[in-house]
Amino acid sequence: MHEIIVDKLVAESLKGNPLGDEYNREIIKIENNVKSSTPVFIGLPGFFGSGNSFLNKSYTSFDFKDLLEKLDTEYGYIMILPDTMTKFGGNQFVDSTAIGNYKSFIARDLVDYIHSLYGNRDIYLFGKSSGGFGSISITLDYPEIFKGFIDISGDSYFPYCYLPDFSTAYLTMKGKTLEGFIESYRQQMVHSQDELETYNVVAMAASYSPDGKNIQLPFSIDTGEILPDVWNKWLEFDPVNRLSGEVEKLKGKKIILQTGNRDEYKINIGMNMIHEILKRNQIDHYYKEYPNGHFNTNYFYLDSFPEILKSYK
Repeated sequence: MHEIIVDKLVAESLKGNPLGDEYNREIIKIENNVKSSTPVFIGLPGFFGSGNSFLNKSYTSFDFKDLLEKLDTEYGYIMILPDTMTKFGGNQFVDSTAIGNYKSFIARDLVDYIHSLYGNRDIYLFGKSSGGFGSISITLDYPEIFKGFIDISGDSYFPYCYLPDFSTAYLTMKGKTLEGFIESYRQQMVHSQDELETYNVVAMAASYSPDGKNIQLPFSIDTGEILPDVWNKWLEFDPVNRLSGEVEKLKGKKIILQTGNRDEYKINIGMNMIHEILKRNQIDHYYKEYPNGHFNTNYFYLDSFPEILKSYK
């Protein structure tokens, strides 16, 4: 039976972050049958979630707690679920001058914390949506640290997964300033779907196209016109684009790619592109599509975690 332990970590990388978010972060540790070779998995949540979101109980679908119970009887594991929440309501796990150094928080502060507790072990990243994006992108940035990753429907091929929301964001902010929209959103208790989508676009801009502490939107707030110079900054983060020049970094990694074939954000198209790039470059990986959308995907982990853990039995 696994044990859940709550700890705190002083994250040096987050000190002085521009949003004034707390740098003393909660860390949830989940341990089951730990041995000297047991690997560590760092969980990166989807946007609008944090580390504790993994443990939310669902009464309508298979949840992460159900997964842990399934794994308990056969595998040993260490799960690390950090608090990654920001005033933008989530995280893309990049270092941003407008949000803070959350890539460094994971790859430096949290990895050092893991080493101090458990010694030198294999470390993997996992997550869905924004967490899946963070898992592949941080592994590309720190291939010497991470043994591999599980990417479930991680943000990819940005022209399909982000562009459709730009028109909604433009129309929602029309007649307002960016700063006015942000302030109004943070003061409201309830938000419409259009407001949530717009705030998500703003958060992505804060991640991909910051201008110091300010934010460059990828479209004109006055006319809605796409701004190529800013949009191109976003595309530099797209895993599909990154792999064209960095695919060799993933050689020898344990790579798990999973997606629903009817993803509401069309992320399955980008995931399939990543699969094809890896296959073309003879990078060993596991890829599977499920008859599913973007949500209620925790059961995917029933395939992915054992695919890694079977090597440590």
